[in-house]
Amino acid sequence: MCGFAALFQARRLFPGALLDEMARDLLHRGPDSGGRLVEPGLALVFRRLSILDPRPVSDQPMRDPSGRYILIFNGEIYNFRRLRAMLESRGVSFHTGGDTEVLLQSLITWGDEALDRLEGMFAFVLVDTVVGTVLAARDPFGIKPLYLARQGDLVAFASEMRPLTRLVGAEPDPAALAELLVFRFAAGRLSNLKRIERVPGGHVVRLSLRDGRLTERRFCDPCAELHVPDSKLDDAEAEKHAATALRGSIIDHLQSDVGFCVQLSGGVDSSLVSAWSSRELNKPVRSFGINLAPSRNDESPWRRMVVDKFSLDHHEVHLTGRDYADALPDAIKHMEGPTAHTGCVLLMLLCREIAKHNKVVLTGEGADEFFGGYKRYGQWRELMRKGLLASLVPAPLWPLLDRWRDYRRFAGRDAAIYSTVQGDYLATQESFAGLIPAAGARGQVVNEFHDFRSRLFAVDQNCYLDSLLLRQDKLAMASSLEARVPFVHLPLGRVLNRIPHDLRAPGGETKPLLKKIAAHELPHDLVYRRKIGLTIPSNDWLTDDTALGRYLPLLTDADSRLAAFGDRARLRRAVESFRKGVRNRLPPLDHLVGLELWLRSLEPLRMQCVAAA
Repeated sequence: MCGFAALFQARRLFPGALLDEMARDLLHRGPDSGGRLVEPGLALVFRRLSILDPRPVSDQPMRDPSGRYILIFNGEIYNFRRLRAMLESRGVSFHTGGDTEVLLQSLITWGDEALDRLEGMFAFVLVDTVVGTVLAARDPFGIKPLYLARQGDLVAFASEMRPLTRLVGAEPDPAALAELLVFRFAAGRLSNLKRIERVPGGHVVRLSLRDGRLTERRFCDPCAELHVPDSKLDDAEAEKHAATALRGSIIDHLQSDVGFCVQLSGGVDSSLVSAWSSRELNKPVRSFGINLAPSRNDESPWRRMVVDKFSLDHHEVHLTGRDYADALPDAIKHMEGPTAHTGCVLLMLLCREIAKHNKVVLTGEGADEFFGGYKRYGQWRELMRKGLLASLVPAPLWPLLDRWRDYRRFAGRDAAIYSTVQGDYLATQESFAGLIPAAGARGQVVNEFHDFRSRLFAVDQNCYLDSLLLRQDKLAMASSLEARVPFVHLPLGRVLNRIPHDLRAPGGETKPLLKKIAAHELPHDLVYRRKIGLTIPSNDWLTDDTALGRYLPLLTDADSRLAAFGDRARLRRAVESFRKGVRNRLPPLDHLVGLELWLRSLEPLRMQCVAAA
């Protein structure tokens, strides 16, 4: 796991001072070593967190023996040993024991076709100095971030936005802000900032250094199997296929020359990762969990069941509302945007503690998006019906149908998309009427499918999961910790997406297939309990001036950055109503606080760009 920046502009010699600053921007992603390559027209900056073959011989940028090709790479290629054997059979020699050289030689040998052979999480930039081309790609699910900035004939890639803001500034993108307000996450190419975009997962970008031409194509669509479910599978076969693929993925994710641990929530997903990791290694695995006692959101009693059964070397990290509020600005800095989920700050603090003991952590992220773990999968028939009925009501009638607000939230909106939204987004839009999100990437994804459950899985795997992977990467790397997600693995995803919906998400119970698999390993009461997830007692902490409540005045101050995009009077009334005990039909104030803090955090970045210029 690492961080990089790659800058390209004809004949420009990028100044060392600028590259020094970019290296410092990325230091948290790779404190073990750094590298740099500067030539007229290009500059590569790299920071390394050493996981596989930690010797200096595997440092980057990495050149092939001929000197023609240069690679910078962030991630892990889990099938690199199989690829290495294939390459060696073709006469390729290796000088390191890690996956970076295997990726480099795969790209040299097979070109773009190498992308179809990779299993793992990755973002990379490959420079061919003879032909004068640059190849940049991101793994199919977008586990590893990759940003692209363009301004005139300048093209730059980076693992995070901060280095790029030194080149193109840090101006909020209204299109992204509209999505942030409603969905808490700007999907697709939107990066939150103007002039910076995200390279979508499963895409490869080619840049010609001779004429500056930029082309792009999608090399992998991990949702393609949703179009071709295997209708011959029965319940027993589906369970067998899913269990085999999941176990194989977990084994693949255990590869490390520096050990690993597990992020244990107490839910089914991370508990199963802990159980199978322990069984595979035949020894106790170190685990870490967040303790919010005495909050009703605390899951430590459920963790204890797993810890005791598998004799885990477990560590509880106790966190409070004050801890959360103290760390919120830092989490926003590392997220490079408002926190997409209430648990983001807790996750960052947990990773900070884990990093004192380990460099690699396995998580349960992604299980809900592939096994149907959210309430919307249990209620899909009701959601589909509400969406249909809402589409039949003429818009002028809605003000007269206030009691039908639960239907109104789908009026003119796709229920498969908007069922992912947390909280009362109608109240949010009343305060920010000028920022209504377009269908955007979410609309493009669901429009490929007619079946309602396929639409749910598609938008979750392409957009909602994207927000979870981004937070996991950035908040773990904030403490120089590599986070791995065994549930988000291409071979596993392909198997799961071929399973018919009536077996994977029949309605009623959520993720029944995974629960059947987990029931062979985990206590029944844990497997079939009500889902809590990584959430905080937002309202309690907002009423506490030593916790989140300390930030509420920022929303109503005369210089409120967020209020400039909406109705100041409505926003002020919302805060006043909350303080008086009103809890219904209010915009999510905890999220608005995060947006306000993010907008304020951009001002120093704009000054950095001026200084760099």
